[in-house]
Amino acid sequence: MEPEQHLLLRGGAVLTMDDEIGDFDNADVLITNGEIAAVGHDLDAKDATIIDCGGKIVIPGFVNSHHHMFQTALRSFWSDALEIDYFLQSRTGDDALFHQYTPEDVYWGEYGGALECLAAGTTTVVDTSQCSYTPEHTDAALDGIRRSGIRCMFSYSPAFGDHDPHESYAHPDDIHRLLKAYGTPDEAGLIRLALGYHVDEDLFRLAKDIGLPIFAHVNDASWGSVLEQFEEEELLTPSATYIHCLGLEDSAWQTIRRSGGRVSVSASAEQSLGMGLPALQAAIDHRVPVSLGTDAVSTAPADFFSQMRAAYLLQRRACMDAERDGTSESPAPLSTRDILRIATAGGAEAAHLDHVIGTLSPGKRADVTILNARTLNAGPVNHAAGAIVQFMDTSNVDTVLVDGRIAKRDGRMIDVDVDDVLAHLDRSTTGLRERAGRTGILLTGCRQH
Repeated sequence: MEPEQHLLLRGGAVLTMDDEIGDFDNADVLITNGEIAAVGHDLDAKDATIIDCGGKIVIPGFVNSHHHMFQTALRSFWSDALEIDYFLQSRTGDDALFHQYTPEDVYWGEYGGALECLAAGTTTVVDTSQCSYTPEHTDAALDGIRRSGIRCMFSYSPAFGDHDPHESYAHPDDIHRLLKAYGTPDEAGLIRLALGYHVDEDLFRLAKDIGLPIFAHVNDASWGSVLEQFEEEELLTPSATYIHCLGLEDSAWQTIRRSGGRVSVSASAEQSLGMGLPALQAAIDHRVPVSLGTDAVSTAPADFFSQMRAAYLLQRRACMDAERDGTSESPAPLSTRDILRIATAGGAEAAHLDHVIGTLSPGKRADVTILNARTLNAGPVNHAAGAIVQFMDTSNVDTVLVDGRIAKRDGRMIDVDVDDVLAHLDRSTTGLRERAGRTGILLTGCRQH
């Protein structure tokens, strides 16, 4: 679907997340050929398709800086799991759930997961594939993402664990084939390529050599120490985003800051799995750009209302704990607008796309989420950012644009057969669980290792 040549978002509260432009109680946003042309009062609407934003709040689309969308068919499977349950059951042994994935399972997981993000107002996702058992699996993932119309930084990652990958296939070599198909970052459209998954010397060297962003899991202090070694070897670049960053020493944080790295925090999943204290406050304290990710719907929700609320309450708790413990320099509480900025502009920075998206700034691509505030859970609005972070949920997502294309309008997804998608996901989850020998839905816990 091509974007409208001229589109005018008229008369909404506009939170641009651009400090130079500011926010507006009531303003218009003019979009031309998928690009934000102007933000202001009484903009010329000649020849424009008008979207009435009265009673609505217009913001940049949310940016999810860490997600595993292929897991959509496993939604809620590890709801009660701890970290060890998740890792053992997902990838250890022949009956591990991830090893049951066919390319078709990957396709519907990625497509359904991307649609879920769009429906909830997330316009960009960094997708850590982790399902690339064969080239066909990788291609299926990219086909599903492309069909959805979401903007995606695809972090091409290996499939870990006890399995026998196709003998002709190895991560990360296939990135060269993918680059021929999708182009370099300068040539790319909605889908751009990156590398992941661990702090691996060869992977960091390759990313630096071919000029791709890298998204690396840093799950504990030992991996933080490896980053310090990589800095000495000049392997770290500003095109790196570090995921989780749990329990890092101060020296590792200094390394991330000096090298220009960014951080992705999954406040819901990290706490649900018992992985450790999310690194939101640590990143803020060390002045490292921070963003929000969701990890996987097998363990925690992917909507950003849940993530923003978790991050907001987590940081407020950190402030209270520091004050109670008599910490000499207690952290200042973040505002709801601070949290909203982390969820939008901060995510764009972590995705290495802040030159393209993240704020409603003229010249950037029109990735926009319009939230209905004339609802019982949000109105009357006395504080726009507060209403979004503290009170709204996915039901408030009225309209979503990606690159100027309308993906959702008046609360309904455009050109999406939701029942068909759910039917395919039902078949996928049934097949995955049968092949893994795990049937039934009334699980009371996941400590089955």
